[in-house]
Amino acid sequence: MIREAAEFLSGACREGKRILILCHYNADPDAVASATVLSDVLRSMGASVRAGAAESISSQAQALLEAYGRSLEVNPAINEDLVVLVDTSSFEHLGSFGSTLRASGVPIAVIDHHRPVEEMRAISRFHIVMEEFPSESELVLKLATEMGVKLTPEQASLLLAGIMSDTGFFRLARPETFQAVNELLNAGADYERITGIMRPPEDFPKRVAMLKGAGRSELHKVHGRLIVFSELGSFEGEMANVLLRIGADVAFVGSEASDGVRMSGRARPEFIKETGLHLGEIMEAIGKAFSGSGGGHAGAASFTGRGTYESVKSELLKEIERRLSKVGAGHTPREDEEA
Repeated sequence: MIREAAEFLSGACREGKRILILCHYNADPDAVASATVLSDVLRSMGASVRAGAAESISSQAQALLEAYGRSLEVNPAINEDLVVLVDTSSFEHLGSFGSTLRASGVPIAVIDHHRPVEEMRAISRFHIVMEEFPSESELVLKLATEMGVKLTPEQASLLLAGIMSDTGFFRLARPETFQAVNELLNAGADYERITGIMRPPEDFPKRVAMLKGAGRSELHKVHGRLIVFSELGSFEGEMANVLLRIGADVAFVGSEASDGVRMSGRARPEFIKETGLHLGEIMEAIGKAFSGSGGGHAGAASFTGRGTYESVKSELLKEIERRLSKVGAGHTPREDEEA
């Protein structure tokens, strides 16, 4: 599949197509690194390329870009012959900018590593999803190698940051990920600098938020598994990771606002391996149930939609209960009680 994607992109370059590389809203380091480096790779092959992000860029990703004197256009004008979505599996992951892209009528290619969305597969000029890659940055590295492009130390550093971000500092890495990291280090990636950017001293508001989130946590036992919920106005993904570190098998952290509710979910790798559950699949189902969108990876996913935190929490518990009952985890549903 890597070769197929490389051939498609190489062909677009040879044909002189103007290309926009676009990533999801609130773009994280993996998204901005992938979009930035892939645009560099295609530009080195003679293509006219721009890179952009829908709606916004996260503070951590912005710090990464600024450290290397880079930038991405937010909600760029769409005047190209082809839009390539990276780290983005659907229009919904572009937020309100998704409707702009849909209305533009510009052909779309999807090169992603999340659970595939059939609507996008049906309408895309080219569509490849490689879920085996824990980060889009690792996928972009393989693409660059297949296309015969040698990365600069700066590009290698950006991709290393993307891998570190999406694997939770290698917690979700596969064996091949470390081979990719070795390639990036050999290409000149600055691990020490990237670590400093990706792990800045935690500011006081974040420390307060983590403590509040822990204090609001609510534990449920579902077929012998520890499912933890918490409600927080920000840092949902980070809080979910904290809950995993202190013992949860699965953690969901949500926030409710006037325009709806959002929820981030994280699961231990061993839980995913033992049960076969896929949080991206669960969040996609929840998104449909609450007139929103959801998706992601087996162990890390998110959802946004209409409703309340309590109603989404209740539906998630039912969905987890239903799916765990099918794998025969060895306990009865009566164990689903708050601790």
